[in-house]
Amino acid sequence: MDQIFSEHWTILHYGVVLGLTCAQMLVIYFLSDSSSPPRGLGLFSVYFMAALLGWLAYTLQQGYSLELGVDVPMAASIINSYILFLAMSQRSGIAIGRVVLGLVCFGATLAVFFAEPAELFTIHCGAVALFSLATAILALRRSWRERNIGDAILAIATGILVVALPSAAVQAAQPDGLAMGQALLFGFYSLSYTLLVVGFLGSVAIEYQQGLSTMSTEDALTGLLNQRGMEDALQVSLASAGREGLATAAIMVDIDHFKRVNESFGHDTGDQVLCEIASLLASMCRSSDVVARVGGEEFLLVLPNTNMGAARILAERIRQAIADEPMIVDGQAIPITISLGVAGSNGHANLDVLSSEADQAMYIAKRGGRNRVASVERRPLHMSNTAD
Repeated sequence: MDQIFSEHWTILHYGVVLGLTCAQMLVIYFLSDSSSPPRGLGLFSVYFMAALLGWLAYTLQQGYSLELGVDVPMAASIINSYILFLAMSQRSGIAIGRVVLGLVCFGATLAVFFAEPAELFTIHCGAVALFSLATAILALRRSWRERNIGDAILAIATGILVVALPSAAVQAAQPDGLAMGQALLFGFYSLSYTLLVVGFLGSVAIEYQQGLSTMSTEDALTGLLNQRGMEDALQVSLASAGREGLATAAIMVDIDHFKRVNESFGHDTGDQVLCEIASLLASMCRSSDVVARVGGEEFLLVLPNTNMGAARILAERIRQAIADEPMIVDGQAIPITISLGVAGSNGHANLDVLSSEADQAMYIAKRGGRNRVASVERRPLHMSNTAD
């Protein structure tokens, strides 16, 4: 054991831990400065810094045989494992068990001041194994839900402690087995910490990449698809319409006098109006329909397997739903109307052509007095005379 915990070995080990932690904190620093930092980033920062301090206390205790009064590394590892659970809980968006495990953490930490070394070792292993099990479950659930291999590595890292700590406790309970149990604990913690660093870096890197992919196809404000996202979503249905000769319709929606809303109520209120309309459009469409924000206050609905008559009925329902009741935003009643243009095709459908024709019809509706539905059917233009 003297060779395992020699001064040079412990210093070398702490140097490796310091390097891993500094690299991790550097990544965390840059992530925290992004527009949408990953969930749980703050608590993970606390965990890695607290773990570094715990490793420092362990290095001082082993390398220099310092008498610290209480077993600081034991207390630190108990608290750190609970902080890791809190960080993973925040990252996964699940708050169950925080209070109960917090009480367990408090009780186990108090044992550092009163329990004998062998008893403390058993309490420590039991508490950390419990926290690690909870963390592993959360990480595994998030890995499955988000399809993130980094979270799976986090689950493996904490799962190692769940399996290994009881065996270390059993070893320590043997006559003269405390030193061997501590050596096993040292090895398990080192492996787990290394995997935690790798897993967390992998998890946030994958999440960041997924975010970039989403941003390229999704409108950040409303959550609807953007132009590119709409094109991707419609590839299959437009190809099917061409093969089977099905009808496809498009509705262009534009908010009337939206500039006045921004000028009168502010851009934040204008953004909320956009979100409310986006939500209403999505709720009034079928799951097979595709809704996108294609301009500042313009939305495009593409309706597969839908003829012009059905599209006009839907457009009129949308127009009436918005015009009938003012929108309540921050306690303010804001009257909103929209102008809609409808276009359609049979068989092969070109999205650019549909969009252009629906846009043309929408401008006709605006010129006709706004709060109207107009349509282009590749024959004389028809405009409804329904208006509020």
